[in-house]
Amino acid sequence: MKTRRILPDILAAAILLISYSVCVSQETVVLLPGQSSITINGTSSLHNWEEKVEKFDVNLNLTFREKEISAIDMVSLTCKSVSITSDNSIMTRKTHNALQVEKYPEIVFKLVSVDHLTSKNGSFSGTLVGDIILAGVTKRIQLTFAGTHAGNKITIKGSKELNMNDFKIKPPTAMMGTLKTGEQITVSFQLNFQVS
Repeated sequence: MKTRRILPDILAAAILLISYSVCVSQETVVLLPGQSSITINGTSSLHNWEEKVEKFDVNLNLTFREKEISAIDMVSLTCKSVSITSDNSIMTRKTHNALQVEKYPEIVFKLVSVDHLTSKNGSFSGTLVGDIILAGVTKRIQLTFAGTHAGNKITIKGSKELNMNDFKIKPPTAMMGTLKTGEQITVSFQLNFQVS
């Protein structure tokens, strides 16, 4: 009698488990470097300036539920400090000196948690909470983002204002101190991925 009751329960549990595994899947997505960009914008006493990060990598794990992103499980971003360049060679050199690129060759961001994640009809947004390591100083930051998911392609965009003084970085100067950069910078990114 008990065996007859247990068997249907086991079958029902197995069906539920299979259905759940079909609806929910964790995916590692691959960065498309040629279609992605990270830029740094700032001000100076003479004009605004912009630099680009030429070499960076992002590791990202997502959980999908019925084709919507239900969780961001892992984010790890690494930038090569020496790959930050501008159209002005003097500005590039000053930036490398300020970042101490030989002593601190990488800028790293690692995810701690995700807040306010929403995903609907191929669009998603939220806030990443994580630790950024810049010039040997670690700070916890909040990074708001928005993205789209269509087919096997994912695009994520966002920006974050940072203060160089928070990382003990002295804002670069040039022209005998005539040109002074502001301590506030804005890091903007557009990252494109392919679901593997």
